[in-house]
Amino acid sequence: MTQKIFFIGVGNMGGAILKGLLQAKKSPQDILFFEPNNLTAKEYESLGALRVPSFEEGIKQAETAFICVKPQIFKTVVSSWKKDLQQLSKKVFISIMAGIPSTTLKNELGSHEVLRVMPNLPLTVGKGAIALSADFVSEETLVLAESIFKNVGNTVRVQESWMDAVTGLSGSGPAYVFEFIEGLIMGGVKMGLTRAAAKELVLATLEGSLELLKQSSKEPQALTAMVSSPGGTTIAGLQVLEEKAFRGLLMRTVEAATQRSKELG
Repeated sequence: MTQKIFFIGVGNMGGAILKGLLQAKKSPQDILFFEPNNLTAKEYESLGALRVPSFEEGIKQAETAFICVKPQIFKTVVSSWKKDLQQLSKKVFISIMAGIPSTTLKNELGSHEVLRVMPNLPLTVGKGAIALSADFVSEETLVLAESIFKNVGNTVRVQESWMDAVTGLSGSGPAYVFEFIEGLIMGGVKMGLTRAAAKELVLATLEGSLELLKQSSKEPQALTAMVSSPGGTTIAGLQVLEEKAFRGLLMRTVEAATQRSKELG
């Protein structure tokens, strides 16, 4: 039997997952979505996905539903679903909302199976980091989610208690990386490079460094030491990072985002 998947909202994340399914040759006729914004909806209709006029219509037809609304409005919108939820046989709900714990999701969605996940923005180009909260769901649901998300990135199973930390690290992490990249580009420009040349050099350096780390059995610190010749240029630059507590700053950044995720819940 063909599984139908229903997307409640198709913003950046929800839309990327939907497109990933289509790229993996999932039939567009088996993908439904509810999206109030007509302009946004037209893009996915043009890909063949089926737009439905209401939550009720979509959830009746689908076995699995992605909750892709903003966490700040979840409790407001879910209240309008209560009557429909009570009349349904068991469904699987997958939430990509930051900060909303599984206990809250279960309280709001009743007897249905609920999986909380935390993807990040690179999912939109098929390179996402996706954490699955494995504590309160069946192995069957985890395998289902992994089969869906493999089309848009790498999945990691984690404990529910880690999900706020995941949000602070990989969920928010792309923004930290972009800021780091911009800082390096600006450094190159300050030293006389054109912005275009600096950007090309920075991106090539990042791509190469990441690939080296992936292929190496060494920890990042050991690879740093390999670049740092005694009395050379790299160690001079690293001294500045140490004086400014660069690693400590990153740690505090992740901590602040994690705390905010807890507050949202």
